[in-house]
Amino acid sequence: MKTLIFDGSTKKNGDTQSLLREFLAHLNGEVKVISCHDDINPCNDCRHCWNHAGCSIDDAMQAVYPYIEDCDHIVIASPIWFSSLSGPVLNLSSRIQTIYASSHFHKMPIQMKKKNGVIIIVGAEPGTEVIPTQTALTIMKFLNVDRANVERIYSLDTNNLPAEQDAAALSRCLSVAEMLNRIANDE
Repeated sequence: MKTLIFDGSTKKNGDTQSLLREFLAHLNGEVKVISCHDDINPCNDCRHCWNHAGCSIDDAMQAVYPYIEDCDHIVIASPIWFSSLSGPVLNLSSRIQTIYASSHFHKMPIQMKKKNGVIIIVGAEPGTEVIPTQTALTIMKFLNVDRANVERIYSLDTNNLPAEQDAAALSRCLSVAEMLNRIANDE
């Protein structure tokens, strides 16, 4: 079982990391985490991928593309910034433009296995998760995640209750990780 995590947090010990740590503590298999701390630049809209296979930016994302094709699960973990996913997670996910271009411009879709998805979102106010969730679902669509198989984990009162103390969110991390483990064991 392979899991790719798009980590959109800039804080190494923030609320997003608290939920990711809890989730990963219970998840089996191989895990690859990409974050703003890696050498991955955002898409610069050079449009190389419109006419050629692959991305022209030669950075750490080149090693992630084969993992995307082969992994079983995609996780997008992000704090909410102005009712949106964080800038870092949007920068990282912008690099899947080459996957979109392969399918839509070249008419040669990259063959990827179907995936399960997990959205982990933390924020200061309940109700602000709607737009980030919709954006995460759109990103996952292009990564061959079955929308019916996307689990959601929210901690949405972090100004008053840090995620590391949010019993419901921590419990959800455990249950979602265990569910993915069961799916892998059943296959």
